[in-house]
Amino acid sequence: MKRVIYFLSCLIFVFSLARVEPTNAESGRELGIATSASLIGVSTDDLDTRLSNIKSLGATWIRVDFSWYFIQPNNPNSYNWTQHDRIVRAAEKYDLKVLGLLSYTPKWAREPRCNALAKNEIAARKCAPKNIDEFGRFAAAAAYRYKNKNVRGWEIWNEQNLTAYWKTVQSDGTLFVDPKAYARLANMAATQMRYHTNVAIVTGGLAPLFEPQPQIGMRQSDYLKQVLRYLNPDIFDGIGIHPYTWPILPDRAVEYNAFYTIDNSEPEYNLRTIMTQAGWGNKQIWGTEFGASTKGVRSDSHPTADNRPDHVSEYTQALIVEQGIEGWQDKSNVGPLFIHSDSDRWLRGQKNEGGFGLERSDGTKKPAYDAFKSAAERLEE
Repeated sequence: MKRVIYFLSCLIFVFSLARVEPTNAESGRELGIATSASLIGVSTDDLDTRLSNIKSLGATWIRVDFSWYFIQPNNPNSYNWTQHDRIVRAAEKYDLKVLGLLSYTPKWAREPRCNALAKNEIAARKCAPKNIDEFGRFAAAAAYRYKNKNVRGWEIWNEQNLTAYWKTVQSDGTLFVDPKAYARLANMAATQMRYHTNVAIVTGGLAPLFEPQPQIGMRQSDYLKQVLRYLNPDIFDGIGIHPYTWPILPDRAVEYNAFYTIDNSEPEYNLRTIMTQAGWGNKQIWGTEFGASTKGVRSDSHPTADNRPDHVSEYTQALIVEQGIEGWQDKSNVGPLFIHSDSDRWLRGQKNEGGFGLERSDGTKKPAYDAFKSAAERLEE
């Protein structure tokens, strides 16, 4: 009898996947703002003002961290959705669609060896979960809670090709990004989410890295080649990437330009070619982070694949934003492009992290603000 029940359960699971097909993702002519976790905990007035300003820029999306460690900090049986409920409600007020970023592991869910190797709590949150089922249940709970809301897309993890954001412990005790382990987690999460939603689901945005080192991570193209072998294309709408280019402009034809290598350069580095060869040619590419920082500590007038400045001038930032938005429209089969971020006021000030905003910390506008707004207006023409 137990075998019969198990067999029937498997049939129900298969039929449910057949009924819930991945949605056609949103138009590539849409723009968003990547807010990370910076909307969490702000006052009601600040949240309202900020989303109003984002809407006035011409954005139609926001990217928001739905961090597992924040929503389930203590155990697998309780959830804290309070902050995310208020963000989703406020975004709906301004007709802003939400891309929810599911990422980062609470202490109770981490692999113990990884937790011990991490240098601090923030680093330890990037340890791969010890049990992908637990992450899958979290992802399913998020999809179910917001299935009739304006959460119109989900992204699974963030920059998992860097050990700074994904940590798997190898047998020799070193840390590795492990595309196969990520694929298992992403497949589990997307499968569980498909029970409850048919909105867009994309893989985590890959970070630019063109001279990879094992202790740092893998090149976007190398990682993509490996991970697509294990991902189930039937449950994903596309892949996420972070096509940062600074200090060069997006149209610069070099192989350390992550915007250029989306669909240009040699086949070895060309992400679209790699997707097509893997049977993912009909899937979209979402630019879930893009932009440039105007703050930093490192400068080099001759950038190379493994050595570049960590910031640019405000003028160059504006050129990168403008050219990136315009160039994105020329690419085929892409989803929205998310600019990181709206204002320096809400960003951490460490190194260059505090300078990606379109506005300065005092609320005055950088040239990139008008560049974004003008480009958004042209998209509406």
